[in-house]
Amino acid sequence: MAFDWRSNVSLARETAGVISERVFLGRYAPGQVLAQQRLSEELGVSRTPLREAFALLEHEGVVQLDSSGRATVTKMETTNLREALEFRELLESAACSMAIDRISRSLLDDLLRALRNPGTATPNNASRVHLLLLGSSANRYLQGFSTLVRITEEVHLPATAWYPANSGKLRNLQIGILEHLAEADGKAAQRRVHDYFNELQNHLAASERPAQ
Repeated sequence: MAFDWRSNVSLARETAGVISERVFLGRYAPGQVLAQQRLSEELGVSRTPLREAFALLEHEGVVQLDSSGRATVTKMETTNLREALEFRELLESAACSMAIDRISRSLLDDLLRALRNPGTATPNNASRVHLLLLGSSANRYLQGFSTLVRITEEVHLPATAWYPANSGKLRNLQIGILEHLAEADGKAAQRRVHDYFNELQNHLAASERPAQ
């Protein structure tokens, strides 16, 4: 019996992409159980590629699977979020010098305009800063962490209590990263990357302190 493995993998990957995009957009919230039967009917796929999609999403940190195969959108505790940001800081600071000669000036300018306009300064545009940095590195291993960027920048950080009041300052730090990249100053961009993640870590640490 012949199997069309490429077709099966493609369907699972496509299904995983639809589900993850819904998570990024807030349609599925952290901690929400994803009912297999309902999703199977809604997306028009059988249980097999849906289970394969869940396995892909678990590997990427978007969902968690229990022993029965039930999928729940990952709910990242503060400790896990801090560790994810520590890892991202290492990746993105390393990418700065690699991206200097490769980054698209047109994409960079478009993103700067979006961030400088409060009406278009969304979590999605915030994550695009970091995706552009990793993507411009031309290193496929760095580029492979795009889901980690999106799940932290678009889902878990905006859900923290302190984020709305500090989003403007964070956005200014992201603008600084882009401005230094536009100036081809990798060291300065790297310093701004560290400033950005230090700001996040300080807020996370403060949120863990008991109220006085």
